[in-house]
Amino acid sequence: MRTFKVKIFYIKLLSLFSFLLFHNLSLSEKLLAKKNTFEWHPVGVDNYGNITQWINLLSYKTLNNDSFRMQMKLVEGNKQILGRLDINCRNKDYYLRKRKEMSQRGTWNSLEKGTSFEEVAQFYCKNTAAASVWGYTSATKYLWDIEKPSYPASNHQGDWITLYKNNSSEFKYNSNIKKKDGYILAAYFYQKKQSLRKNPFNEQKSDYGWIAVSCKTNLSSVFRKLSTPTSGEWMAPKPGPIGGGASLIRKANCYQ
Repeated sequence: MRTFKVKIFYIKLLSLFSFLLFHNLSLSEKLLAKKNTFEWHPVGVDNYGNITQWINLLSYKTLNNDSFRMQMKLVEGNKQILGRLDINCRNKDYYLRKRKEMSQRGTWNSLEKGTSFEEVAQFYCKNTAAASVWGYTSATKYLWDIEKPSYPASNHQGDWITLYKNNSSEFKYNSNIKKKDGYILAAYFYQKKQSLRKNPFNEQKSDYGWIAVSCKTNLSSVFRKLSTPTSGEWMAPKPGPIGGGASLIRKANCYQ
């Protein structure tokens, strides 16, 4: 009888030890996973709209005064492979090297306007010595080197004023604007219907955002985030079309 009780005691002790060991291993795995957290941003799709390329936004690394590097994930066949993307902001080109490829001087490709790589470059070249090449100049600093919004534009208190609305697009801004030194800070809502060649249906795109509209010239800067939870950045100021959202905000608020 005593032997039986001793066996039961050891079984319970072993069970407790196993539980604690498993708990500690699980906790270690969670901590390890937290350390290696990645934030993948899609940058490439195939002809069917499937995502085939991602950039790890948290892997940003400075290479020199004009260049930076990020890790990439690519789909080839049915497999995912890792790689790295080097972007030279002054030359406006990039070099993509896949993992396990031999270290050779590959071809540097131009950053074509409107591509995902060019979008990433607009966002991060602001931190390099070549910032002025991308429009971040001292003359326009009052538009892009300003305080970042602390909450989403969709939560901004005020009345939404429609500036234009037609069959293809709509633009409205919030009446609760802030007049700063040389510019107007406003929350906006933009909606556009896009007709895709490979899709017989119309794709409706809409979003809230923040815009800094110059009262000095035909320039404005928008606040953008590549994806959550990255901290956003004010983009390089760009001219807008007459009758566009920025010009209508300027006309309504700058000259009063």
